[in-house]
Formats: sequence, C-alpha cells, structure tokens
Amino acid sequence: MSQPLISIIIPTFNRASLIGETLQSILEQTYEDWECIIVDDGSTDNTNEVVEKYLRKDARFQYHHRPENKPKGANACRNYGFDLSSGNYINWFDSDDIMLQDKLRIQFDALAESDFNFSVCQTLVFEEDVYNLLGLRHKNIQSYNPLLDYIKHNIAFLTQAPLFKTKFLKDKDLRFNEELQAAQEWEFLCKVLYFSPIYHTENRPLVLIRKHTNSITYNDNSEYREWNYYLAREKFFYFLKTKDDFPSKSKILNYLQEYFKYYFRAILLKKKYKKIFRVFIKTIIPFNSFYENISFFAIVSTILLTGKGHYRFRKIL
Repeated sequence: MSQPLISIIIPTFNRASLIGETLQSILEQTYEDWECIIVDDGSTDNTNEVVEKYLRKDARFQYHHRPENKPKGANACRNYGFDLSSGNYINWFDSDDIMLQDKLRIQFDALAESDFNFSVCQTLVFEEDVYNLLGLRHKNIQSYNPLLDYIKHNIAFLTQAPLFKTKFLKDKDLRFNEELQAAQEWEFLCKVLYFSPIYHTENRPLVLIRKHTNSITYNDNSEYREWNYYLAREKFFYFLKTKDDFPSKSKILNYLQEYFKYYFRAILLKKKYKKIFRVFIKTIIPFNSFYENISFFAIVSTILLTGKGHYRFRKIL
C-alpha cells in the first residue's frame, strides 16, 4: 500500500566527488514513497555522469537543469525543484550531505497524524569521512520563543533538517530569495518560524552535514558571507515590519537594528563605500530623526575623509 509522496529537492553544482554519497543515502531510506529531484546549476565537472548512474538504478530519481531564464544559484534551483515536485511533503537537501536511513520515516510519522506544519531533526557535522564526527551543529533546535531565538542564534538548524507539509509552504507562499548568495536558508527559515512557531522536533540526529572549504558556511570568504548575512537580515526586517504586532516583534526589530549599527561600524572602518551607502540609506536613516541624521552624516563624512572621529561615532551609534 502506497503512502503519501515525499519530494526531496537537491540543488547541485560541481559535486561529482560528493553527490554519489548523498544519493546513496536517499536510496537507502526506509520510507520508500519518495521522489528525488536533482537540479543542476550548470556543473562543468562530471556530476551528470554520477547522477545518471542513479537514474538508471531507480526511477524515483529525476535530473533537471536550471532554466536559463532563472538566476544562477542554489535558491533558484530549490524553487525550480519545488515547482516540479509532486509530493505532499518537501525535504530540501544539499548535494554534499548525508540523510540517515530513517529520516523520512521518523519525520513523516510525526507529521502524518498531527497539526504540525513541519518537523525538525538534529544534525551532526562531519569532516572528510562520516566516521569523523565533530558533534552537533547546534545543541538546541527548539525554544519557547523560536523566532527570536533563531535570529539570536540560541537555536539553529538548516534546510536539510526540516520535513515540511507542502500545503503549508504553498499557503504561505514560502520560497527561497533568489537574490541572496548566502544566508538564504536563514531568511527562509525566519519566515517559516514567523508563520509557524510551533513545530515538531526530533532530537535524534537524522542528518550529517559535511564541513569542507567549498561550502559557503565553512569557507574563508568572510566578507562575501557577511554582506549576504546583512542583506538577509535587511530583507527579513522589512518583511517583519509589515506584519501585525505579536509579543516579540519589537524585541526582534530592536535586535536587528542593533545588528545594522554594528555592521555599519564594521564596513565604515573598512571604507566599503557602496556598502556604506546601502546600509546607511536602508537601515540607518529611516530610524533616526532629521537632526540625528545630519549629525550622523557629518561624523561619517569626517571619518571617511580623515580617518578620525571613531570615538565620537561610537557614542552616537
């Protein structure tokens, strides 16, 4: 007897050396009613050869390429895969990580007879070999105030960990922001937690994520990463400002405004002019009075022109 279909959606780019392990872990799932939609972002290695081996092994695998009219990046691939999916449940996954064999079954069982919109499991980090475990990615995946705590990093999980009900995602029009190149999962999951702060948790680790230098999360390009982190927070800030009040809304907005000030100070010291202008216009000026902004602008100009005035700047911001 067939059960509801789970759609697993995997974006990939030049993962020929890694994606085989990921697809094998899906093939070994004890929950068998799944489809796996792999969306290639334009790989130039032999990723296609590895994937095609699995297409021949099992008809539940599908292989697609990001359409040319879609922007490059994992987000467009995730959204395109979602559009192609047929499942009652959705699990986005990455092409370098491992799904433990009972993941789908355990989380499906938790959701099938409940009102929860999604289930989140624990995640272990490994390096090079699955036997070289570095520990939990974060010890907490749930709290009494999950949105605020997620934003403050008191709880944490990535898109590999949740299994979602498709109806919830479609009803709330939840999609990945295709303008972001990092922190897109953070922005997406903040919206998820805004709409559904109560969810099922499974404290057994059911996902292994790989630590390696080609991962945006773990690579050394901190400036690129931090800029996208800022953009994600800016987008969520303006999303939240349009919503009705709820108990922690003001705390979240205040916390994000403090982050904007901190980030502005950091890029000011580095004289990143385009970024300074963007942050100043979008997240500093709108929340100060006219006279505060005049004073603020004068001090910022002095710092940029002379390299002096940092102490006074710290006092007003």
